[in-house]
Order: sequence, then structure tokens, then C-alpha cells
Amino acid sequence: MSFRSRLVIGGLIVALIPVLLLGLLVRGQGVGRLSQANTQRMAERAERLTVAWASAAEALGERLETLGALLAEENEVRVALRTAQGQALQDAVTRYANSSGLGVACVLDRTGTILAASHFPGDAGRRDPVLASLADHRGLPVVTTLSLPAYDATVLARARRIAVAGIEVIVIVAEELPALGLVPAGAELALVAVAEGGAPGTERVVGDGIAIGDGTGSRLADTGAVGSFGTEAGQQGRQPIGRVLWQGWEEAGETVPVELAMAWRDPLLADLVRSYDRALLFSLAVAALLAFFLGRAMSRRLSVPVERLAATARRVHMGRLEETFGRGGARELDRLGFFLNGMLQRIREGIAQVKNAEKRATLGELARQVNHDVRNGLVPIRNVMDHLGEAHRSGPAELAGAFDARSGTLAASLDYLGELADQYRAVAVHGARERTDLREVVRSVVEANEAAPAGVRVVGEPGREPAWVEMDAVSLRRVVENLVGNGVEAVRGHGGGVVRVTVKAARDGDRDGYRLAVADDGPGIPADVRARIFEPFFTTRREGTGLGLAIARRLVRDVGGSIVLESEEGRGTCVSVHLNAGEGPDDIHGERSVTAGGESL
Repeated sequence: MSFRSRLVIGGLIVALIPVLLLGLLVRGQGVGRLSQANTQRMAERAERLTVAWASAAEALGERLETLGALLAEENEVRVALRTAQGQALQDAVTRYANSSGLGVACVLDRTGTILAASHFPGDAGRRDPVLASLADHRGLPVVTTLSLPAYDATVLARARRIAVAGIEVIVIVAEELPALGLVPAGAELALVAVAEGGAPGTERVVGDGIAIGDGTGSRLADTGAVGSFGTEAGQQGRQPIGRVLWQGWEEAGETVPVELAMAWRDPLLADLVRSYDRALLFSLAVAALLAFFLGRAMSRRLSVPVERLAATARRVHMGRLEETFGRGGARELDRLGFFLNGMLQRIREGIAQVKNAEKRATLGELARQVNHDVRNGLVPIRNVMDHLGEAHRSGPAELAGAFDARSGTLAASLDYLGELADQYRAVAVHGARERTDLREVVRSVVEANEAAPAGVRVVGEPGREPAWVEMDAVSLRRVVENLVGNGVEAVRGHGGGVVRVTVKAARDGDRDGYRLAVADDGPGIPADVRARIFEPFFTTRREGTGLGLAIARRLVRDVGGSIVLESEEGRGTCVSVHLNAGEGPDDIHGERSVTAGGESL
């Protein structure tokens, strides 16, 4: 993400957070106060509804007593009960219901057969055990469902058993809940009944509304369309108003106690909340647009000077140290450019000093490499001279034989030193890749180390076939002599041993090549120093220079090869070199090919 994009995003965040927090604060304060006022108002209505339920139950109880007394006092009613002529009883019940304003008044015999019913005169003679079971509650108010001529209604009823003219009858009075003012009026109010352990999820008609299970054993009764108000999530508050018996709450028709509560919601408050939300979203959108355009303008003003500094720094990074950091931005950026120019000047001076130091260090390293390579080239000559000295002491015949046997080694060593001198003279460490027979180089180095120190034996296994590799003879000999020399020194300091040099065909990735392995059975290299073993001037021997393996790795990598060291303390060390295969003189006619002892066309 660019600096300019970060500035724009940061501006958006800084602008939107205060607007969002302020909007949420205003919304919370406004909605909270309105909700508090509405809750207080609804609590007062719930108190009135609580009083209405208590008053309705008391009024029904009084009417029940009055109806019982009326039946016991009228002779016509007593005669009708004795003679089973029910018209007088029906007239008395209907007359009382009309005069007292009752919606339902009925009389049943002890078996549950309807004798008279004000709400349904034609029901006389029908047996209704469910209706008769209301008398089992000893006159307590019960909410139940009665069938009226036009519809089924939810009513509040009271019933008890009385004796009229020596005959036991059941007297029932009831009234619809809305008629008693027991269901709150208004689409924002509802009557909720919660059963103790009732099964949720059923529906029931109550008054003019619908009772809906809310998933918690609750059923809702309201006077209008229920919609989402039938769920607790659609309600804004709930106030308990009392406890009542409810007949037919479950499918078995049993009577269970339920807790009544008044639930409410405020459409005006909901509209106000939506208005708050719309205003907040609009404010956020306006703030976002303003912050975007202002942030874009400010980011451009800030980022252009920074981008100029970055472009100059990029050119300096590419090596153009003559560049300077310009000015033209804010004061802070101008000061930054001033300090960067000063730092760049010191970098130029430091680079000049480093170059001078590198020149001196290069000359010193070159001198150490020359010393190391020349000493390696002199080792075979010293061994030959020691051999000739021993032969001279044995007699002229031995001297002649030794000279004939070792003259080739002496000539090869002198040729190596001469070519080494030519190579250093031309500073051609990375010269052209010539092709050399690795087998011959190994054989020559092994022969040169035949007169190794006592107890040390150098064994060569170069193979029978030529092993042409892409490397000039002098560099290849330097690699082999360095590795063999390190192996000889390792086993000599360990009391003697064998240095084994092998050459085998090998493949590295998709290229053919040869693997040169120099293994010794010396003491091995400690694990804590193996990672540094190829570093220049690092050595584990007091008399070592620390250049042998470093030179070998550099020469091998110069021609695209690889070198790996494996060592185990107490068992020895093996250095493996992989060199790419080259074409021999039989493959390319007329191409120059260099061997260990000279060159052939």
C-alpha cells in the first residue's frame, strides 16, 4: 500500500470515528429517554390492567352469588327443576344475563348436562363435561374458550355447585376478556400468558386477537394484527399483571396456572430509531466523502516531496552517488534532505576510503595466495630432492635410478610453478574455461606425494577412463593439491594414516560431471567450527594459513562447480568436489586441451 493511500485511509478513520461516536451517543441518549418515558407509561397501564383483572374476578364472583340466590328463591325455577320442564329455568337465566350485562350464564346438572344457557338457548340437553369441570375449581376465576353463536370466544368464567330445591346444579357465569377490559387495546399492546412448564409453539384464538407460542411456553393475545409482535424479539417491554387458571391450554384440555403479563412496543419509538439510523448513515457518508477528498489533497501535498526523496534515494541505491537530495517540500522534509545530503557526502568519502583499504587488502590476500600456491608447488620438488639425496648417499647407481624415476615429477612441478606465475601475471583467476583431464591431475598429485612424511600414505583411484572437466589445469591442480595437502597434514598430526583420492562420474541436476573425493582418516573437524571451515584465513592448525579450502572453493565455484565437506570427529574428513564434464580432444578437433603435464593440440 502506498504512502498516499495510507494517508487517505488514515484521514477517513480520523473523520469517521468522531462522527460515529457522536451519532451513537445522540442516538443512545434520545432513544434511552424516550424508552424510559414509554416504559413508565406502560407500567402505569399494566397497573390499571392488574386492577381490572382483580375487579373482573370479583364482579364475576358477585354475579355468581346473585344468580345462585335467584335460582334458589324463584318458585318457577324450583318447579321447573323438579318437573324437568326447563323453559322457566331458561327464561330466568336469560333474564338475569340480560339484566346484569353478562355475556354468558348457564346452569348444568351434576352430570354436566346443560339445563339452561343464556348465550346458546339451543344447547339445553347437551352434555358438556369440560364446561362442568369449571366447578371443580371452587369458584376461582378460570380463562377458557366457549362457543358462541357467531364464534368461539376466550372468556373469564367462575362456577360453583349449589343445591336448588334439593337438587345439585352447577352455576356458571362468564364474560369475554375484551368486554371486561382485560385485554389491552391498541396495536402496540398485547396480553401474554406464560404457562408453568407449558408446551410452546401452539396457536389459540383469544378475544379478538391470536395467541402465538413464543418459543418459551408463552402465548400472546392482542386486539389487532400480531405480526412480529408475537415473538419476544418484537417486544420492547413486558410487565407482569397476575396469575390465573387457564382451561384448555394444552391439547388434553387440562387446566393449568399461567402468569399473565402485558407486553408492548412503540411504533413511534421504532420510527425514531430508524430516523436516527438514517441520519447517522447520512452523516457518515458525508463525512467519508469530505475526508476522502481532503485526505487525497493533503496526501498529494505531503507525498510528492516524499516521493522525490524516494526517487533520489532509489538512484543512490543504484550506485549514482553523485545525486543530491533536493528541496521544495515542508520544512521538516527540507531538513531531512539536508541531513541526507550530508550523510551521502560522508558515504562518498567512506567509499573512497574503503576502496583504498580494499586495494591494500587485495594485495595482501594476493600475496598470501601466491605464498600458499608456491609453497604447494615446492612440496613435490622438496620431496624429489630428499629422495635424490638419499639415493646419492647410497651410490651413483641409485642416484641415476632415482633421477630417472622422479625427473617427471620434478618437470611437472616446475611447469606448474611456471604456469602459476603466468596466471598471476595476467591476473587471470577467472580466465577462459579450458578442459582438463581430472584423472591425470590426480595421478600427478598422488605421484608428487609418494615421498610423504613417515606414516602417511596417499592412495589414488583416478579410474581408467579420462575424466575431462571444464577447468584449466593450473586451477584444477591448485584445488587437488590444496585438498590433498590438508588431508596429509590432518593424518600426520594424528599419528599417520591414509589419504584416499577418488574420481567417479557423477551427475549434478541435469548436467553430467565428475566427483573428486579426498578422504582422510584423521581426527576430523569439530562440529562447532565446520560452518567457518571455508572462510579465508580460518584454520584449526597453528602452522596453517587458512587459505587452502577458501581458494579451492573459489576456484570450483568460478567454473560452476560445487564443493561439500563432511566430517565426523574421531573418524576423519571427506571433501567432495563436483565439476561439470567437458569435451575431450577427440570430441572437438583442433580445440586446445590442457593436461597436468602440458598441452596438446
